[in-house]
Amino acid sequence: MIVKTTHFGDIEVTDEQVFTATVPVPGFPDSKRFFFIERDKIKPFKWLQSADDGALTFVVVESSTFFHDFEPKIGAFDIKEIGLSRQDEALLMVIVVLPDDLSKMTANLRGPLIINVRDRLFKQVFIETDRWTVRESILEGIKRKELAALDAQKRAQQQTGK
Repeated sequence: MIVKTTHFGDIEVTDEQVFTATVPVPGFPDSKRFFFIERDKIKPFKWLQSADDGALTFVVVESSTFFHDFEPKIGAFDIKEIGLSRQDEALLMVIVVLPDDLSKMTANLRGPLIINVRDRLFKQVFIETDRWTVRESILEGIKRKELAALDAQKRAQQQTGK
């Protein structure tokens, strides 16, 4: 199929590239079919483009890319709804806001996307916690991830006696 997009022009998409939302993303009831667009200049980010509305595009990224400590508890109902039996089978992505000042990038960690890559199903779930926000600083996530890596490196050196 050819999808006429606002940001990328006409894009040919196969059925194997389309992911179906088991429940529409809140605020967008008419969009249930989406596909990913990857561009080198925005890696590791991807575009999640609606196949039903050419103007609807989200910037997304795998949560572990910037938030090593983001391990939400997803309900069994939500996991089953996308055709999986365990949370660790799901790909976890978050919707990102890329402002002009990229140091102010944020990710919605209260509403991650859980994705069944095999069956091409996904759902946005909502995490009931005060630990994460809908505007979590990506820069702060990078800092925490780097500090955790340095701490792990120090511990490893201490254990080997170096």
